[in-house]
Amino acid sequence: MLSGCSSAAESSSDGPVTLEFWTYSLKGGDPAAEAIIDTYEKANPGVTIKLSEVGGTAETSSKLLAADRANETPDVVQVEYRALPSLVVAGVVKDITADVADSKDAVDENVWELTTLNEQVYGVPQDIGPMMFTYRADLFEQYGAKVPTTWAEYAEAAAVIRAADPTAYIASFSATQFEFFAAHAAQAGAEWWTNDGESWTVGIDSEESLATADYWQDLVDRDLVIVEPLLTPEWNAQVNSGKILSWAAASWVPSVIYSVAPDTAGKWESAPLPQWTPGDAAVSFQGGSTFLVPEKSKNAKAAAEFAAWLGASDEGSELLLSLDIYPGGNAGREATLTADPPKLMPQQTDFYAVADQVITDTTIPVTWGPNVNVAQTALGDALNAAALNKESFRDVYKATQATVVEDLETQGYTVSE
Repeated sequence: MLSGCSSAAESSSDGPVTLEFWTYSLKGGDPAAEAIIDTYEKANPGVTIKLSEVGGTAETSSKLLAADRANETPDVVQVEYRALPSLVVAGVVKDITADVADSKDAVDENVWELTTLNEQVYGVPQDIGPMMFTYRADLFEQYGAKVPTTWAEYAEAAAVIRAADPTAYIASFSATQFEFFAAHAAQAGAEWWTNDGESWTVGIDSEESLATADYWQDLVDRDLVIVEPLLTPEWNAQVNSGKILSWAAASWVPSVIYSVAPDTAGKWESAPLPQWTPGDAAVSFQGGSTFLVPEKSKNAKAAAEFAAWLGASDEGSELLLSLDIYPGGNAGREATLTADPPKLMPQQTDFYAVADQVITDTTIPVTWGPNVNVAQTALGDALNAAALNKESFRDVYKATQATVVEDLETQGYTVSE
């Protein structure tokens, strides 16, 4: 079902070619982005890269689908990993397995899994999100809260913080963290989507998944986390004032917090994500994006070569570091080990060493279904209402399961129990 079609556009990279590149990481006018493009163009005379800035994944995906219908697709497109299955199923993404064969050893297998469906590669990884726990080290120490190594300890630390300062919380509970909830459920052994090539199975209401819903229900009901969406003016103010003390997500968190609370730099540190099962450090990635080649690209061969260089080559993946992202390529990942720590924690010189170990422990593959957008909307809206009204999170997960299954069946997919 996910195999797609062989490309109808196998244009050679020989001769002058202009590659239209839809991206939100490389921005025209940004010196770092321009340097990356200049490097490639100088090494590949006759190849011109035309940057076109696009919005987030939802906007990019809808634009790509429209461009495919109009036979006017770009040549390289950046999308988040979670969007890839739906685009593959729609037949708008080229299978580039053969094109990237020489690059396979330049990216670890657990990273390639993010762009691989039924053993076929549909994208070159750009960046990855090793899951980490970023926290106010000074206030944890001041309040006597232990940095949690398990989610049970996280709940204990939350209670200690609330007792020490009734106006402070360990974190906010934001119902919009769809990818985090999926990753947390995966930690507990759940698989929200699985596919055997013929049918889909949905496990949002599995007992493993519901156990994580119960966990967050308990913290919300006990007022150990504050119900507040991320990055609102209120959230930003509370982070700045030391009233929200942590954010469990991925390695990109420090750059986000620094962007809204630069005056708190030097007070934060990052540690591995708390474990669901003590002694089991296995996690999945959260976030990150890939470079794909549209099925109808008129310069597919040259496009795949550029994508492989940018995401997987030693030179390209190291240059991606200049964009303040975590490269998926091994060379870029190795380069982080000698890079300065994020601006948010200049004193934590082992930040990238910790993150590198997390990547090694990232052994839980997460399969995104073709209707992830439906699940995200269904879960987020209802979960926010349940948190505010002290209603059942379990019921929200079960309702989301029903909505996702119904949508798959409506679209004509076979769904297995």
